[in-house]
Amino acid sequence: MMHIHFSESLPSAIICLNGTLPNADFYTFFPDCPIIAADGAANTLLLQGIIPSVIIGDLDSFTPSLLPDFSTTTVIKEINQEINDFEKSLIYALKNQFRHILIVGFQGGDLEHTLNNVSVLWKLFSRFSSIIIADLHNRIGIPFDQSFIFSSAKIGEIISLIPSPSALITTKGLTWNLQKEVLELSIREGARNSVSANFPEIHIHSGRILFFCEARFPLIPEIHI
Repeated sequence: MMHIHFSESLPSAIICLNGTLPNADFYTFFPDCPIIAADGAANTLLLQGIIPSVIIGDLDSFTPSLLPDFSTTTVIKEINQEINDFEKSLIYALKNQFRHILIVGFQGGDLEHTLNNVSVLWKLFSRFSSIIIADLHNRIGIPFDQSFIFSSAKIGEIISLIPSPSALITTKGLTWNLQKEVLELSIREGARNSVSANFPEIHIHSGRILFFCEARFPLIPEIHI
């Protein structure tokens, strides 16, 4: 059974999407970590004084004049319109053996972009060791299709189990536990539960979920057996 434990480990790369990004101080938590900017996200980063390692996408939103002459940033124009810039960033990460990914900018902008990002996430998540999505409200989301123990849980912490699109779940150590019950979009979701005991367990008998909990930056989750 897998465990989620927060530690001072670094992600192998940070993917910045063209949504609402954290301020520049956030990136100081992860010194020397490669930053992959999806197209227009590069503009926001550069205006904050953050120089990404890679800029990738169809580059219809990127402003090249913002990139300093001294930068060593790799700029990759990928014009395939069948996949969006998030998917292009994930594929780049896979090709470069970046398997532990932290994603920011997942939300913000047009709602359809956020919903499409969820679809892309599920398309490729199984090829990564871990994917962590950070928002600006001290929350993180992690996709799972296997059972796990939340080793770093705090009593009273709010957690959510959002199915995609359905999952058969048993839980232990939560305020409202499930006993081989189905969570399914548009029928029964698992938002806003809370931790009632140490080391709560989430058993995923089938299906998959997005697991949400409190962020603990600069600590990030390690997922291990």
